[in-house]
Amino acid sequence: MQIDLTKTKLLSSLILNYSELINHVNRYFSNRHFAEDVVHDVYIQLAENPPLTEIGSPLSYLRKTSLNRALDLARHEKVSQNYLANLPVEDDIHFYDGAAALAFTQKIEQIKKVIDALPKKQRQVFLLHQLYEIPQQKIAIEMGISSNMVSRHFTKALANITIARKQLSI
Repeated sequence: MQIDLTKTKLLSSLILNYSELINHVNRYFSNRHFAEDVVHDVYIQLAENPPLTEIGSPLSYLRKTSLNRALDLARHEKVSQNYLANLPVEDDIHFYDGAAALAFTQKIEQIKKVIDALPKKQRQVFLLHQLYEIPQQKIAIEMGISSNMVSRHFTKALANITIARKQLSI
């Protein structure tokens, strides 16, 4: 019963704040169509797998969930585009090597797991700075922490990723 109540509250909050959530994502990615897709994905995610505990601040939760989903989708799109751009071309025919694609996909999944295993703030700082090239000062303002803390989180994230890469031979 608790899950149904939590699900209903979150979905109701999402519907009531639909435009605000789209605007929130759009502020970061400057693509309204992308922001709409993200909010729709969040709706489906919550409808299929609602949180197990009650959420104290549904709007804050929805904003964070939407932004995290947008980061995941943008990261996936960037990796896919880079991979497709680097495929070898012979006589205007795209060559597709299934084994290389599988190996690449497996490495990407390992890297995603390493990044997902980072502590929350380290992961957020790392993705915003490395993937979206947001300056550390702007990240500090957005997260409400000092620039020094952003730098520390970023340095620790790099150290943790380096250790994990060595252990996994990525």
